[in-house]
Amino acid sequence: MAESSYLFINDLRVHYLHWNLADGSPMLVLLHGLASNARIWELVGDELAARGFAVIAPDARGHGLTDKPEDGYDFETYTRDLAALLNACDLIHPILVGHSWGASVALDYAARFSIGPRAPAGIVLVDGGTIQMDATGRSWEEMRDRLTPPRLAGMPLEALLSRLSVPNSRWQPDARAVRIILGNFEISADETISPHLSFEHHMQIVRAMWEFKTYERYARVRCPVIAIPARPLGPLTEQEREFLSNKERGIAIAQERVRDFRVHWMEDTIHDIPLQRPVELADQIAGFALPLK
Repeated sequence: MAESSYLFINDLRVHYLHWNLADGSPMLVLLHGLASNARIWELVGDELAARGFAVIAPDARGHGLTDKPEDGYDFETYTRDLAALLNACDLIHPILVGHSWGASVALDYAARFSIGPRAPAGIVLVDGGTIQMDATGRSWEEMRDRLTPPRLAGMPLEALLSRLSVPNSRWQPDARAVRIILGNFEISADETISPHLSFEHHMQIVRAMWEFKTYERYARVRCPVIAIPARPLGPLTEQEREFLSNKERGIAIAQERVRDFRVHWMEDTIHDIPLQRPVELADQIAGFALPLK
């Protein structure tokens, strides 16, 4: 099971979960996605720890139990936060695993820090880090509207739980997955919820994602990379087909530009692979990581 700790870096009090830190095991750093938090890695972290890895999963600035300053919601700052975390923990050539937006943070870090002791030994892109938004043929306004989150602040907890319990043919979260999802919110005494990541900060990150040049980063990455994208079971909506096509295009570009780029498709799987397929995901991460350590 994970332990919970805090570090003070870059004027932030950063919360993180960790497994096996004391025993000198090979190190993995797990980065969550937008509006998520470190708890999404609980199931995968348990599996990786059982396979002999040491694991750290931080809450990014503005997320989870980490401080929420008014600025710094851009890739340069998030990469600087990650570098400070690795330095504070004295991690030499860690393997970075990013989910969704966190995969883009891992990719950005690997591009910026391609040499030296803090350079990653490898990166794992879990259903992220393969799409360049301004190359999809969609305008900023279209992408902004697609990625604008619902205004959940003030929603009764019971209403959220009701949403999560609606039968879904693709995946139904169990009790532990529901508890992990609830980690994205502060629950008030009156049993209403408020996302840990504010709406304003969320939209600042969305804008940074729009401006992020994914394809340019590929050419600057020197370490091995594995992409683990999700392919949901059909029939797909038009938007899902477009999203899948953009992932496939990005992967093809990465295979041309990254010397060692591998792919493992997670079939019949939703975007939140760490919750739906934790054992298979841990198997893929471990199989990629072990030869690099």
